Amino acid sequence: MRRRTFMHLTGALGLGWTLPGWAAADTGRTLVLLHLKGANDGLNTLIPFDNDDYKKLRPKIALPKSEAIEMGDSAVGPLGLHQRMAALDASFNNDLAVLPGVGYPSQNRSHFKSVKLWATGSDGIRANRKGWLVDAVERQFAAESIELHGASLDGSLEVFRAGNGRYLSMARLSQLTGLNVSKSMEQSNGLLNLVQNRTQTLSETSQALEAKLSRARRLPVRMPHGELSAQLTEVIRLISSGARVPVMHVTLDGFDTHEGQLWRHPRLLEELSQSLAAFRQNLIRLGHWDETLLMTYAEFGRRAGENGSEGTDHGTANTHFVMGGKVRGGMYGEHPRLDRLEDGDMVHSMDYRAIYQTISSHWWGDPLAWAEYSDPRLAGLLRV
Repeated sequence: MRRRTFMHLTGALGLGWTLPGWAAADTGRTLVLLHLKGANDGLNTLIPFDNDDYKKLRPKIALPKSEAIEMGDSAVGPLGLHQRMAALDASFNNDLAVLPGVGYPSQNRSHFKSVKLWATGSDGIRANRKGWLVDAVERQFAAESIELHGASLDGSLEVFRAGNGRYLSMARLSQLTGLNVSKSMEQSNGLLNLVQNRTQTLSETSQALEAKLSRARRLPVRMPHGELSAQLTEVIRLISSGARVPVMHVTLDGFDTHEGQLWRHPRLLEELSQSLAAFRQNLIRLGHWDETLLMTYAEFGRRAGENGSEGTDHGTANTHFVMGGKVRGGMYGEHPRLDRLEDGDMVHSMDYRAIYQTISSHWWGDPLAWAEYSDPRLAGLLRV
């Protein structure tokens, strides 16, 4: 193998030879983490279109009622999802949950730092070292019972940080074809032994995945064009092939809308909603929607007020989505008040780690994970 390829692949795979705790029966469930990279503007995604403060804060980029799909009332008045998300119409109040006001204390506004905080379940006060879900996944799934504990389809392994299981970064599953690591690597010291073990396991894992992917079913619904759609296509292939990869990570980039938001943001939301709608339809047709859960996240939200470039700068609270066959659709939590800002920012109304607790407890069956962040408003989110 070329040195560059070798270093990329060995660095992408973390291995754990023993996994602490218990291992429950595999339910076939998959969690898909969708990073809205750059930080989506939640205020123009879930729109308080009749709110006077919203219109004052955003005199040029506030959206009218005609551009919103009405979702219900709130403390800030009626709310509506951006009309460019209409492709998800079948999911509204069915299997799509809308969570406004998601954030954490002492918001950090650095893209790089905030991604790490979300990946590890941290906040601006304290930072954790380990990915937020690796303990729960590694307790539930013994390494020998699955192909991988997690896979990143966009190249980032941040959410699997410091995990002891098998985690693979692979931008396209076609890269697995023909991958074979030689067993004859020099074993002159402990470091090279470790590298050999990891690369050999990578080779074996890749070959096992390739064999299962050859049995992946053809997608019954055509996926739209776009980078997110391409990644979600690979997720569907893995699920339908029978390969067990309990956690997968995908990304839609471009949400850092400091300027020209009125034309940039709607196109992103349309790509997001069309990709998710096709993803949902395929998994329903293939019989895997009930075992799939998708959650969005982002570094932070956007400022409540617009800037001088008809865009928005880095802010705090944001709107996120959870969808899947076991999701009870609807709105959970409260939209932040726009007449009670702190330094020009919305005050978050839900700690994002409450979502982590709900997923860990009700999806993975690990009631101890993130228990201190349990939020009764999310008690009915999942039908499990």
